[in-house]
Amino acid sequence: MRSPRRTLALTVAAALSVAALAAGCGSSSSSSSSASPSASAVKPTGSITFLVSSTPTVDNLLKQIPQFEKQTGIKVNVANIDYDAMTQKETLDLRSKTGQYDVFWVEGTFLGRYVGQLNGLESLDTYAASQGVDLGLSDFPARLKGNFSMNGHLYAMPFENTLMMQAYRTDLYSKAGLQAAATLPAYQSNVAALNRPPKVYGTEIMGQRGEPIFYEWINWLWGEGGQLFDSSGAPTIDSPQAVKALQDVITLSKSAPAGTVDYGWDQATTAFAQGNVSTAVLFSDQTPGLLDPSSSKVVKTWSYQPFPGTTPTAFGGYAWGMNAFSKNKPAALAFIQWATSSQVLSSLVPGGSSPPRISIQNDAALQAKYPWLKAEAAASPRAQVPTSSPYYFQFVDTLSADLNSALTGGMTPQAALADAQKKWEQIIKTGGGL
Repeated sequence: MRSPRRTLALTVAAALSVAALAAGCGSSSSSSSSASPSASAVKPTGSITFLVSSTPTVDNLLKQIPQFEKQTGIKVNVANIDYDAMTQKETLDLRSKTGQYDVFWVEGTFLGRYVGQLNGLESLDTYAASQGVDLGLSDFPARLKGNFSMNGHLYAMPFENTLMMQAYRTDLYSKAGLQAAATLPAYQSNVAALNRPPKVYGTEIMGQRGEPIFYEWINWLWGEGGQLFDSSGAPTIDSPQAVKALQDVITLSKSAPAGTVDYGWDQATTAFAQGNVSTAVLFSDQTPGLLDPSSSKVVKTWSYQPFPGTTPTAFGGYAWGMNAFSKNKPAALAFIQWATSSQVLSSLVPGGSSPPRISIQNDAALQAKYPWLKAEAAASPRAQVPTSSPYYFQFVDTLSADLNSALTGGMTPQAALADAQKKWEQIIKTGGGL
């Protein structure tokens, strides 16, 4: 079973007041939609069911739902459950076409299954246009919208712009006279220079089987010039660039704590937050854990920069999709418009969210108060979903086992990736082709 990416061990200790959030969030671009749902051809009424899994940002959104209900008269029934259970319920609901959940969590990697196989997501751009609803789509980076699009249509509205960021200890870097890396060699050099075990390690690797090691490796794959597939869609995960990327990860692991081969998202964040490592690549939805003084020793001594280089970096963000079989689409659309509005997304920033809107990322007042926004704004145009193939979960399960085996010394990088290549080819063949 995959380790749920979104289950966070570190949470924000103090609850944030909605009123205080809205009051101190800076300005919003005129190109952004407001928190008030637009007038539509059909006035939304009734109730909807919203299926989610808890994160600090989601929890802060849920606190504001009573405002939406009071403003619109729409009742929102929230089903907040475990991440794996959530994805299973989504799949079953779409497969059965019952429309039990009107709005739910969607990742770019889900589209192949949810749209390509199950035809279960409503095209939001098309439906919003038919209802006269402005979603403010010009306020989102083109690549970000592309991560939630298929066949030229947007199927989920971005909510959390979860990016893989270069996290580093500003105090250690300053003392050593180093700068955050702009290139892969500089990153490797910084890690080696700051590797001083057992007090502090140069880095950490998310080596756990499943999505953690897959996402750890893919940034290096792209950085070394490799791709998962060629122009025809055939896998290329045993290419020289792919092997070099795995060798890079293995080399870095030698400057990491011994347990790094089993690190997932939470373990990686905890190690960095406890001051055990100087440099790491972390998902930005883990920011709340770095900000929490009850569990973080680096609250004032960390910063983000984009992953080194100019190639794509892995995107793990999530969005709100509308069930194509929903029985109350006008109300579902009104909720999605509200939940991704500038006002609501701005209010979530103090809790450590990664807002997807350009106007919020580039807001000077917010950047001054929440410095991670500037780095995320720089990284956002490079953020890319690894693949939206319907075979995504099978691909990750098989490849990650081989990546982990190479990381622990059970296989050479060449042998590991050759094995994974054969497995991917078989998965595609069994599934009936690309």
